[in-house]
Amino acid sequence: MSLEKAKSDWKRLLNNGGFGVSITLTPPNSSASTIVKAIAIKHHNSIGTDGLPINAKNVHISIIESDLIALSYTVRNVEGEVSLRNHRVSFADSNDNVKNYIIKETFPDETIGLITCILGDYGS
Repeated sequence: MSLEKAKSDWKRLLNNGGFGVSITLTPPNSSASTIVKAIAIKHHNSIGTDGLPINAKNVHISIIESDLIALSYTVRNVEGEVSLRNHRVSFADSNDNVKNYIIKETFPDETIGLITCILGDYGS
């Protein structure tokens, strides 16, 4: 399998393969939002500080950087680093309830262009 094939597979799975959901992404201090497909996961399994499983909310998304760029959404700062912290995210859960989050951490995979973002609650 080639790297280009892996990139195209991710794009296909998110945009046409039924794994992607529509999320709304909004930069800090802005009301202009962008809708893009992402893998959006919310569950209540986590690991406590003692290394044991706990019941704690865990929410994250994975988005394809080139999809954001195609929508003219600014992903990187002037140093060329992924800079999405404090951007707002909203998406519907399994019951179609739209919840609002804020990006707390980003984990870009700069080989295939996928950015995983850890989310925290944001207002209501």
